Amino acid sequence: MTYQDAVAYLDSFVNYERTHQPDAMRQVTLEPMRRLCARLGNPQRRFRSILVTGTNGKGSICAMLYSMLRETSLRVGLYTSPHLEHLRERIRVGDRPREHGDDWIRADEFASLVERLQPVLEDMRHAPLTYFEIVTALAFAYFKERQVEIAVLEVGLGGRLDATNVVDQAVSVIAPIALDHADVLGPDPASIAREKAGIIKPRQIVITAAQEPQVEDVLRQVCEAQRVPRFAWGQDLTAAIHRHDAEGLEASITGLRGIYESLTIPLIGRHQAQNAALAVGALEALSTTGTPHAFVEQGLPRVEWPGRLEIVSDSPVVVMDGAHNPHAAQALRDTLLELWPGRAIHLLIGISADKPVDDLGNLLGSLAVSATCTRSRHPRALEPTELARRLALWCPDVHVMSDPVDAYTYLINAVPKEDVLVVTGSLFLVGELRAAIRHSHVRPRRAPQLEAVVADGSAA
Repeated sequence: MTYQDAVAYLDSFVNYERTHQPDAMRQVTLEPMRRLCARLGNPQRRFRSILVTGTNGKGSICAMLYSMLRETSLRVGLYTSPHLEHLRERIRVGDRPREHGDDWIRADEFASLVERLQPVLEDMRHAPLTYFEIVTALAFAYFKERQVEIAVLEVGLGGRLDATNVVDQAVSVIAPIALDHADVLGPDPASIAREKAGIIKPRQIVITAAQEPQVEDVLRQVCEAQRVPRFAWGQDLTAAIHRHDAEGLEASITGLRGIYESLTIPLIGRHQAQNAALAVGALEALSTTGTPHAFVEQGLPRVEWPGRLEIVSDSPVVVMDGAHNPHAAQALRDTLLELWPGRAIHLLIGISADKPVDDLGNLLGSLAVSATCTRSRHPRALEPTELARRLALWCPDVHVMSDPVDAYTYLINAVPKEDVLVVTGSLFLVGELRAAIRHSHVRPRRAPQLEAVVADGSAA
């Protein structure tokens, strides 16, 4: 089985990332995933894990934890979703010495795993298994095979019934919870919080971000019911920001067991200070003997999390951010106003059809002098003409260019060098354009994060 064969085989299973089916998604249970793991020898029990859920910030927290853990002597795994450009991004194992780009699962390893699992997957076709469940199981099997000692796992959707929730994690981290996927998780923040709090189990430690009062009440109740200790942002974990500019943050963090002065965080957005504090707290919670400051001080500056408030050009400034819900759009808006005050903002925007266009229009469209509406190749993408019609309520100058690469190429040449171009609305759009940048005349601002995938037949 080649890598392309493996990807095609996985695509034969139902994939709710590509086809949003709320009624069917609400019927998903953990039983098929538990049976699949049992058939594979329960690989998820062979390593310790940290499970991270929330609405926004969970990926950044995972990336920070992974980067800090890679400074230890442990073999560390990272599982995230969705991917920006390439499926192999989702499954990573970091060894020392660490080098950029060395940690994705190799194409031949991925194909071999799928081939070995295929008889089990075929035998369970009646379950039925989903694409996400299978990829999650592949990650667990790969971590077992590579003798991973600690894995950082990002919840896909919700928490209670997410495929990742078959692990007995040592630490749970709950990032900020807000309205998103309401048609699946519930109509209000409290309902969504109950789904995400479903990852909390006995005999673990829980780390939580700042939350709305109704969310805070749910998390407190669940932790009390499970009799687990909870450490919260603003009480047990804090951060003081000393610098915030286009290079990232410098902040001091008060963790559970120590104070970490003047840390460099190469991600922009003030919200990343809270994410960093949560990641530090989770790292500290793993050990009862303390965490050497060097793991934090050396790991955080090396974190990479592309596609989230990522600057890919300086002239004009081009910011790529997959903001797709109001909470994320507010963080993007706040960052643009702080870092580039008074500059004209131009949007290149594409949105999935199930996302709140009017909320995003209010927060981002009203900030922009122009908006060019496009769409990714993803089947859930909203038609750009419909997006333009709705954004016209907020932005005075709206255009349609259906091909995102053509739109980006035009805008990077047409936008004045002193202005800011923001690519946003969908991680799928951001991923497509990041791949296109590598092959364009535009010189990437941070070449290591945009370097081409090795030509092994697995390039996006």
